[in-house]
Amino acid sequence: MNLRYSVLDKPIKSLDKKEVVADVCIVLGVFNGAEHLESQINSLYAQTYHSWILLLRDDGSHDSSNIILKTKANQDSRIFLILDKKNNLGFTRNFGYLMEEAHKTSCRYIACSDQDDVWSPTKLENQLELMCETEKKYPNAPVLIYTDLEVVDVGLNLIHPSFMEYSGIHHEHLYPQKVLVTNNFVTGCTILINRRLLEIALPIPKEAIIHDWWLALCASVFGHIAYINKPLVKYRQHTKNAIGAKSFLHYVNPFKTNWYYHWLEGREVLCQSIDQARVLSKRIKEHDPSNPNRSLIEQYVSLQSLTPLNRVRALSRLGIHAQGSLRHAFLLSRLMGLPTHNRS
Repeated sequence: MNLRYSVLDKPIKSLDKKEVVADVCIVLGVFNGAEHLESQINSLYAQTYHSWILLLRDDGSHDSSNIILKTKANQDSRIFLILDKKNNLGFTRNFGYLMEEAHKTSCRYIACSDQDDVWSPTKLENQLELMCETEKKYPNAPVLIYTDLEVVDVGLNLIHPSFMEYSGIHHEHLYPQKVLVTNNFVTGCTILINRRLLEIALPIPKEAIIHDWWLALCASVFGHIAYINKPLVKYRQHTKNAIGAKSFLHYVNPFKTNWYYHWLEGREVLCQSIDQARVLSKRIKEHDPSNPNRSLIEQYVSLQSLTPLNRVRALSRLGIHAQGSLRHAFLLSRLMGLPTHNRS
Protein backbone atom coordinates (compact mmCIF):
# COMPACT_ATOMS: atom_id res chain seq x y z
CA MET A 1 0.00 0.00 0.00
CA ASN A 2 1.57 3.24 -1.15
CA LEU A 3 0.72 5.47 1.81
CA ARG A 4 3.18 8.21 2.61
CA TYR A 5 3.31 11.19 4.87
CA SER A 6 6.51 13.06 4.24
CA VAL A 7 7.40 16.36 2.62
CA LEU A 8 10.53 14.54 1.44
CA ASP A 9 8.29 12.11 -0.45
CA LYS A 10 9.81 9.06 1.25
CA PRO A 11 7.68 6.11 2.37
CA ILE A 12 7.55 6.31 6.15
CA LYS A 13 4.81 3.93 7.15
CA SER A 14 2.46 1.45 5.49
CA LEU A 15 -0.75 0.17 6.97
CA ASP A 16 -0.75 -3.61 7.27
CA LYS A 17 -4.22 -5.15 7.15
CA LYS A 18 -3.20 -7.55 9.90
CA GLU A 19 -2.24 -4.66 12.15
CA VAL A 20 -5.05 -3.08 14.19
CA VAL A 21 -4.40 0.60 13.62
CA ALA A 22 -7.78 2.17 14.36
CA ASP A 23 -11.49 1.44 14.30
CA VAL A 24 -12.40 4.10 11.75
CA CYS A 25 -10.71 5.10 8.51
CA ILE A 26 -11.76 8.59 7.39
CA VAL A 27 -11.30 9.24 3.67
CA LEU A 28 -10.97 12.82 2.47
CA GLY A 29 -10.59 13.71 -1.19
CA VAL A 30 -9.20 17.18 -1.87
CA PHE A 31 -9.30 19.51 -4.86
CA ASN A 32 -8.42 23.18 -4.46
CA GLY A 33 -9.62 23.09 -0.87
CA ALA A 34 -6.90 25.10 0.83
CA GLU A 35 -9.23 27.80 2.14
CA HIS A 36 -11.18 25.51 4.47
CA LEU A 37 -9.03 22.35 4.84
CA GLU A 38 -7.52 23.20 8.20
CA SER A 39 -10.92 23.97 9.68
CA GLN A 40 -12.26 20.57 8.66
CA ILE A 41 -9.18 18.62 9.80
CA ASN A 42 -9.25 20.46 13.11
CA SER A 43 -12.83 19.28 13.60
CA LEU A 44 -11.55 15.71 13.20
CA TYR A 45 -8.98 16.35 15.93
CA ALA A 46 -11.85 17.53 18.15
CA GLN A 47 -13.78 14.25 17.88
CA THR A 48 -14.73 12.64 21.18
CA TYR A 49 -13.99 9.28 19.56
CA HIS A 50 -10.24 9.02 19.00
CA SER A 51 -9.60 5.65 17.32
CA TRP A 52 -9.36 6.87 13.73
CA ILE A 53 -6.91 7.36 10.91
CA LEU A 54 -7.25 9.79 8.03
CA LEU A 55 -6.45 8.97 4.40
CA LEU A 56 -5.93 12.03 2.20
CA ARG A 57 -5.48 12.37 -1.54
CA ASP A 58 -5.05 15.59 -3.48
CA ASP A 59 -6.71 15.38 -6.91
CA GLY A 60 -4.38 17.75 -8.73
CA SER A 61 -5.06 21.01 -6.89
CA HIS A 62 -3.69 24.30 -8.19
CA ASP A 63 -3.72 25.98 -4.79
CA SER A 64 -1.74 25.22 -1.61
CA SER A 65 -3.83 22.16 -0.67
CA ASN A 66 -0.98 19.71 -1.14
CA ILE A 67 1.33 21.71 1.14
CA ILE A 68 -1.33 21.75 3.85
CA LEU A 69 -1.89 18.00 3.50
CA LYS A 70 1.81 17.20 3.74
CA THR A 71 2.18 19.44 6.78
CA LYS A 72 -0.77 17.82 8.55
CA ALA A 73 0.49 14.34 7.72
CA ASN A 74 3.93 15.14 9.12
CA GLN A 75 2.39 16.47 12.33
CA ASP A 76 0.18 13.47 13.11
CA SER A 77 1.00 9.78 12.63
CA ARG A 78 -2.73 9.04 12.20
CA ILE A 79 -2.78 11.00 8.93
CA PHE A 80 -1.63 9.44 5.67
CA LEU A 81 -1.22 11.29 2.39
CA ILE A 82 -1.49 9.09 -0.68
CA LEU A 83 1.05 10.06 -3.32
CA ASP A 84 0.57 8.69 -6.82
CA LYS A 85 0.76 9.68 -10.48
CA LYS A 86 -2.94 9.28 -11.27
CA ASN A 87 -3.40 13.06 -11.63
CA ASN A 88 -6.98 14.35 -11.64
CA LEU A 89 -9.49 11.53 -11.19
CA GLY A 90 -12.56 13.63 -10.54
CA PHE A 91 -14.74 13.77 -7.43
CA THR A 92 -16.27 10.28 -7.52
CA ARG A 93 -13.23 8.39 -8.75
CA ASN A 94 -11.03 10.12 -6.19
CA PHE A 95 -13.25 8.88 -3.36
CA GLY A 96 -13.46 5.46 -5.01
CA TYR A 97 -9.68 5.20 -5.02
CA LEU A 98 -9.48 6.35 -1.40
CA MET A 99 -11.98 3.67 -0.41
CA GLU A 100 -9.95 1.01 -2.17
CA GLU A 101 -6.95 2.12 -0.13
CA ALA A 102 -9.08 2.14 3.03
CA HIS A 103 -10.05 -1.46 2.31
CA LYS A 104 -6.38 -2.42 2.57
CA THR A 105 -6.30 -1.27 6.19
CA SER A 106 -7.60 -3.18 9.19
CA CYS A 107 -10.24 -0.56 10.02
CA ARG A 108 -13.73 -1.91 10.65
CA TYR A 109 -15.50 1.27 9.55
CA ILE A 110 -15.03 3.93 6.87
CA ALA A 111 -16.24 7.53 7.09
CA CYS A 112 -16.41 10.02 4.23
CA SER A 113 -15.38 13.63 4.72
CA ASP A 114 -15.58 16.67 2.47
CA GLN A 115 -12.80 19.24 2.45
CA ASP A 116 -14.82 22.27 3.49
CA ASP A 117 -17.26 21.17 6.21
CA VAL A 118 -16.97 21.08 10.00
CA TRP A 119 -17.91 18.00 12.04
CA SER A 120 -19.68 18.10 15.37
CA PRO A 121 -17.32 16.78 18.07
CA THR A 122 -19.66 13.82 18.75
CA LYS A 123 -20.23 12.85 15.11
CA LEU A 124 -18.17 9.65 15.09
CA GLU A 125 -19.23 8.71 18.61
CA ASN A 126 -22.94 9.06 17.81
CA GLN A 127 -22.64 7.20 14.51
CA LEU A 128 -20.65 4.34 15.99
CA GLU A 129 -23.24 3.90 18.73
CA LEU A 130 -25.98 3.49 16.13
CA MET A 131 -23.71 1.35 13.96
CA CYS A 132 -23.13 -1.10 16.83
CA GLU A 133 -26.86 -1.23 17.59
CA THR A 134 -27.67 -1.92 13.94
CA GLU A 135 -24.95 -4.54 13.54
CA LYS A 136 -26.17 -6.27 16.67
CA LYS A 137 -29.69 -6.35 15.23
CA TYR A 138 -28.48 -7.49 11.79
CA PRO A 139 -25.28 -9.54 12.25
CA ASN A 140 -22.92 -9.67 9.25
CA ALA A 141 -25.11 -7.26 7.27
CA PRO A 142 -23.79 -4.32 5.24
CA VAL A 143 -24.71 -1.13 7.13
CA LEU A 144 -24.65 2.58 6.31
CA ILE A 145 -25.22 5.33 8.88
CA TYR A 146 -25.86 8.91 7.83
CA THR A 147 -27.01 12.11 9.53
CA ASP A 148 -28.66 15.45 8.93
CA LEU A 149 -26.55 18.59 8.46
CA GLU A 150 -26.69 22.30 9.26
CA VAL A 151 -26.56 24.46 6.14
CA VAL A 152 -24.12 27.31 6.80
CA ASP A 153 -22.49 30.06 4.77
CA VAL A 154 -18.79 30.46 4.10
CA GLY A 155 -18.30 31.95 7.57
CA LEU A 156 -20.23 29.09 9.25
CA ASN A 157 -23.23 31.33 9.90
CA LEU A 158 -26.49 29.38 9.95
CA ILE A 159 -28.60 29.35 6.78
CA HIS A 160 -30.91 26.51 7.84
CA PRO A 161 -30.77 24.12 10.81
CA SER A 162 -31.68 21.07 8.69
CA PHE A 163 -30.29 20.22 5.26
CA MET A 164 -32.93 17.52 4.86
CA GLU A 165 -35.78 19.96 5.50
CA TYR A 166 -34.12 22.68 3.42
CA SER A 167 -33.76 20.29 0.46
CA GLY A 168 -37.26 18.84 0.85
CA ILE A 169 -36.04 15.29 1.40
CA HIS A 170 -36.40 12.81 4.24
CA HIS A 171 -35.15 9.45 5.43
CA GLU A 172 -36.94 6.42 4.00
CA HIS A 173 -37.26 3.88 6.78
CA LEU A 174 -39.19 1.31 4.73
CA TYR A 175 -37.98 0.23 1.28
CA PRO A 176 -35.38 2.99 0.73
CA GLN A 177 -34.31 1.25 -2.48
CA LYS A 178 -37.63 2.27 -4.06
CA VAL A 179 -36.51 5.89 -3.84
CA LEU A 180 -32.77 5.46 -4.22
CA VAL A 181 -32.99 3.87 -7.66
CA THR A 182 -34.06 7.27 -9.03
CA ASN A 183 -33.01 9.84 -6.41
CA ASN A 184 -30.40 10.01 -3.66
CA PHE A 185 -31.33 11.28 -0.20
CA VAL A 186 -28.08 10.27 1.58
CA THR A 187 -25.46 13.02 1.89
CA GLY A 188 -21.96 11.63 1.37
CA CYS A 189 -20.05 13.82 3.82
CA THR A 190 -22.10 12.34 6.70
CA ILE A 191 -21.67 8.67 5.78
CA LEU A 192 -20.20 5.95 8.00
CA ILE A 193 -20.18 2.40 6.58
CA ASN A 194 -18.97 -0.95 7.84
CA ARG A 195 -16.42 -3.19 6.12
CA ARG A 196 -19.08 -5.60 4.88
CA LEU A 197 -20.70 -2.84 2.83
CA LEU A 198 -17.33 -1.66 1.54
CA GLU A 199 -16.52 -5.15 0.28
CA ILE A 200 -19.75 -5.29 -1.72
CA ALA A 201 -19.61 -1.71 -3.02
CA LEU A 202 -16.02 -1.93 -4.30
CA PRO A 203 -14.92 -1.35 -6.90
CA ILE A 204 -17.17 1.66 -7.42
CA PRO A 205 -18.16 1.30 -11.09
CA LYS A 206 -17.72 4.03 -13.67
CA GLU A 207 -21.51 3.99 -14.08
CA ALA A 208 -21.98 5.17 -10.48
CA ILE A 209 -23.36 8.71 -10.63
CA ILE A 210 -21.63 9.65 -7.38
CA HIS A 211 -20.01 7.55 -4.67
CA ASP A 212 -22.51 8.32 -1.90
CA TRP A 213 -25.48 7.40 -4.09
CA TRP A 214 -23.80 4.12 -5.01
CA LEU A 215 -23.01 3.31 -1.36
CA ALA A 216 -26.59 4.09 -0.34
CA LEU A 217 -27.99 1.92 -3.13
CA CYS A 218 -25.79 -1.01 -2.16
CA ALA A 219 -26.73 -0.61 1.51
CA SER A 220 -30.45 -0.49 0.72
CA VAL A 221 -30.32 -3.58 -1.50
CA PHE A 222 -27.87 -5.77 0.42
CA GLY A 223 -28.24 -4.51 3.99
CA HIS A 224 -29.54 -1.62 6.04
CA ILE A 225 -29.47 2.19 6.22
CA ALA A 226 -29.89 3.95 9.57
CA TYR A 227 -30.34 7.68 10.07
CA ILE A 228 -29.49 10.07 12.90
CA ASN A 229 -32.07 12.83 12.85
CA LYS A 230 -29.82 15.61 14.05
CA PRO A 231 -27.22 17.73 12.28
CA LEU A 232 -23.71 16.45 13.01
CA VAL A 233 -21.99 18.33 10.17
CA LYS A 234 -21.88 22.02 9.27
CA TYR A 235 -22.39 21.95 5.49
CA ARG A 236 -20.55 25.01 4.23
CA GLN A 237 -21.99 26.73 1.15
CA HIS A 238 -19.75 28.70 -1.19
CA THR A 239 -19.07 29.19 -4.89
CA LYS A 240 -16.76 26.14 -5.12
CA ASN A 241 -19.18 23.51 -3.76
CA ALA A 242 -19.05 20.29 -5.80
CA ILE A 243 -22.73 19.59 -5.01
CA GLY A 244 -24.16 22.17 -2.61
CA ALA A 245 -27.52 22.66 -0.93
CA LYS A 246 -30.53 24.19 -2.67
CA SER A 247 -34.23 24.07 -2.04
CA PHE A 248 -36.03 21.95 -4.65
CA LEU A 249 -38.29 24.91 -5.41
CA HIS A 250 -35.18 26.79 -6.52
CA TYR A 251 -34.92 24.48 -9.52
CA VAL A 252 -38.54 24.88 -10.64
CA ASN A 253 -39.00 28.60 -9.96
CA PRO A 254 -39.08 30.25 -13.42
CA PHE A 255 -38.10 33.61 -11.90
CA LYS A 256 -34.89 32.26 -10.34
CA THR A 257 -33.65 29.59 -12.69
CA ASN A 258 -34.08 27.97 -16.10
CA TRP A 259 -36.42 25.19 -14.96
CA TYR A 260 -36.44 23.54 -18.40
CA TYR A 261 -32.65 23.26 -18.34
CA HIS A 262 -32.90 21.55 -14.95
CA TRP A 263 -35.66 19.31 -16.30
CA LEU A 264 -33.35 18.21 -19.12
CA GLU A 265 -30.47 17.82 -16.68
CA GLY A 266 -32.69 15.66 -14.48
CA ARG A 267 -33.69 13.53 -17.46
CA GLU A 268 -30.02 12.85 -18.15
CA VAL A 269 -29.51 11.85 -14.50
CA LEU A 270 -32.51 9.52 -14.85
CA CYS A 271 -30.81 7.84 -17.84
CA GLN A 272 -27.65 7.51 -15.76
CA SER A 273 -29.63 6.03 -12.88
CA ILE A 274 -30.80 3.25 -15.18
CA ASP A 275 -27.19 2.53 -16.16
CA GLN A 276 -26.23 2.61 -12.48
CA ALA A 277 -29.02 0.14 -11.66
CA ARG A 278 -27.89 -2.12 -14.50
CA VAL A 279 -24.45 -2.45 -12.90
CA LEU A 280 -26.09 -2.96 -9.51
CA SER A 281 -28.11 -5.87 -10.89
CA LYS A 282 -24.86 -7.52 -11.96
CA ARG A 283 -23.42 -6.91 -8.49
CA ILE A 284 -26.50 -8.63 -7.00
CA LYS A 285 -25.99 -11.67 -9.22
CA GLU A 286 -22.35 -11.78 -8.11
CA HIS A 287 -22.89 -11.45 -4.36
CA ASP A 288 -26.45 -12.59 -3.63
CA PRO A 289 -28.41 -14.09 -6.58
CA SER A 290 -31.43 -14.85 -4.37
CA ASN A 291 -31.62 -11.26 -3.06
CA PRO A 292 -35.30 -10.21 -2.79
CA ASN A 293 -34.49 -6.82 -4.35
CA ARG A 294 -33.09 -8.34 -7.53
CA SER A 295 -36.42 -8.28 -9.37
CA LEU A 296 -37.09 -4.64 -8.47
CA ILE A 297 -33.71 -3.52 -9.81
CA GLU A 298 -33.96 -5.60 -12.99
CA GLN A 299 -37.45 -4.31 -13.74
CA TYR A 300 -36.28 -0.74 -13.22
CA VAL A 301 -33.47 -1.35 -15.70
CA SER A 302 -35.97 -2.61 -18.27
CA LEU A 303 -38.25 0.45 -18.05
CA GLN A 304 -36.68 2.17 -21.02
CA SER A 305 -37.66 -0.72 -23.29
CA LEU A 306 -41.35 -0.05 -22.54
CA THR A 307 -43.67 2.50 -24.08
CA PRO A 308 -43.94 5.77 -22.12
CA LEU A 309 -47.37 4.90 -20.70
CA ASN A 310 -46.28 1.40 -19.68
CA ARG A 311 -43.25 2.87 -17.93
CA VAL A 312 -45.52 4.90 -15.68
CA ARG A 313 -47.68 1.86 -14.98
CA ALA A 314 -44.63 -0.27 -14.18
CA LEU A 315 -43.20 2.41 -11.89
CA SER A 316 -46.46 2.54 -9.96
CA ARG A 317 -46.67 -1.24 -9.73
CA LEU A 318 -43.10 -1.45 -8.39
CA GLY A 319 -43.71 1.30 -5.85
CA ILE A 320 -40.73 3.32 -7.11
CA HIS A 321 -41.24 6.99 -6.36
CA ALA A 322 -39.60 10.33 -5.77
CA GLN A 323 -40.00 12.16 -2.47
CA GLY A 324 -42.88 14.61 -2.64
CA SER A 325 -45.63 15.03 -5.21
CA LEU A 326 -43.79 17.69 -7.23
CA ARG A 327 -40.58 15.67 -7.48
CA HIS A 328 -42.61 12.60 -8.43
CA ALA A 329 -44.42 14.53 -11.18
CA PHE A 330 -41.04 15.57 -12.58
CA LEU A 331 -39.86 11.96 -12.38
CA LEU A 332 -42.87 10.74 -14.37
CA SER A 333 -42.52 13.47 -17.01
CA ARG A 334 -38.82 12.69 -17.46
CA LEU A 335 -39.49 8.96 -17.58
CA MET A 336 -42.07 9.43 -20.33
CA GLY A 337 -39.63 11.69 -22.18
CA LEU A 338 -36.86 9.08 -22.42
CA PRO A 339 -36.23 7.55 -25.85
CA THR A 340 -37.65 4.04 -26.14
CA HIS A 341 -35.04 1.36 -26.71
CA ASN A 342 -33.77 -1.83 -25.13
CA ARG A 343 -30.37 -1.32 -23.49
CA SER A 344 -30.36 -4.56 -21.45
